[in-house]
Amino acid sequence: MNYSSLFPGQDGELVSFVCRVLEAHGSLAEQNGNRVDLVLPADLSKKLEVEEYISVAPGSNPGDSPLHGENAGRGESPGYSPLYPIHFGAPLLEKISRMAGFPPPLTKVSLGFPYIKKTGFDALINQQFEFYKTTGSVSNSAEFITTYLILTCRYIAQSDEQKEGLVDLAVNMESGAIVPAMVENLLAVEKKYQKHHSHGYTDEEIERIFKIAGIYVEGAVDEDLVDFKRSMNRRFMRDASSLDEYYGALTHEMEESLERAGMSDRLREERMEKIALIPDELRSKQQDLLNKYGIRVKVNLAAVLVAVTTGIKVLFNAVSGKQKKSISLTYNPVTKRMDPLVCSVCGHSMYRIALSKDLKLLCADCQR
Repeated sequence: MNYSSLFPGQDGELVSFVCRVLEAHGSLAEQNGNRVDLVLPADLSKKLEVEEYISVAPGSNPGDSPLHGENAGRGESPGYSPLYPIHFGAPLLEKISRMAGFPPPLTKVSLGFPYIKKTGFDALINQQFEFYKTTGSVSNSAEFITTYLILTCRYIAQSDEQKEGLVDLAVNMESGAIVPAMVENLLAVEKKYQKHHSHGYTDEEIERIFKIAGIYVEGAVDEDLVDFKRSMNRRFMRDASSLDEYYGALTHEMEESLERAGMSDRLREERMEKIALIPDELRSKQQDLLNKYGIRVKVNLAAVLVAVTTGIKVLFNAVSGKQKKSISLTYNPVTKRMDPLVCSVCGHSMYRIALSKDLKLLCADCQR
């Protein structure tokens, strides 16, 4: 159903959002005057803790609406279904908002370019890649259709404070390479959105991509949290220093009290026992500080964009001693650069490349 002009105003937009989400999860909807009647699947009504037959309407006035179900079709008394008002703060809206991002939305686009580079790949490869004890040249190039996966991940970092944010990652689905700067450059590219969102990749291929992407997402989140971590560390050091000063002064004061004249042996012994317990108490307080300022990060996949585009497949003939290897590279028209290659051992993306004895591509770490 098209909800774009169904109800006016802010609450009307919220009703439209609620109905679209419920329909996406298998509900049937029918406009009925100033409300929408809905039939929810049993598992969805249980999840939302509402009835299977409900109505929603903009505003804040709860009520009942005639039930349009099998009873009405038999000419029997229709009964009434609960009417849920939709507005900011409405319990049903809060539940549906939390549910809306699961599973993450998938969008598919085709990218269009007025011009795609056809020559000059030798110079581009020499600029971007460093081959260890290897030379080579381009032997051939041709257009082909390739696919990129744009992953948007949401993170929540919790410590004494909380920070939330989004990080994006572009993955070449053919090679598994993580492509720098692609997300930023996509903004200026012509896009045609597709209605059908099938991607044609197996679960094993997607799992491989996500495993490698997870490593880079972790690094991107760490980079985004640099200032947050610095702030938490500063506050931890401040509080830890205050803690050391307090217990140091307490120990000094109690040790000085032992020198007082007239103190009984029993009181002296009790005081010494308390002094002996101070280090354990200090360690306990220090652990409390670590727990307070320790940073816990949770990352979830928020959205996926499948981008289909024309690229250029470039064959590079590499020569290492007496051995030769034909390496396939991809020219990316979005970044106007070559995509990185992928290490055959660890799967990491790379621009510094070595060849093993059996001519596998290795990153610098695996080569060492």
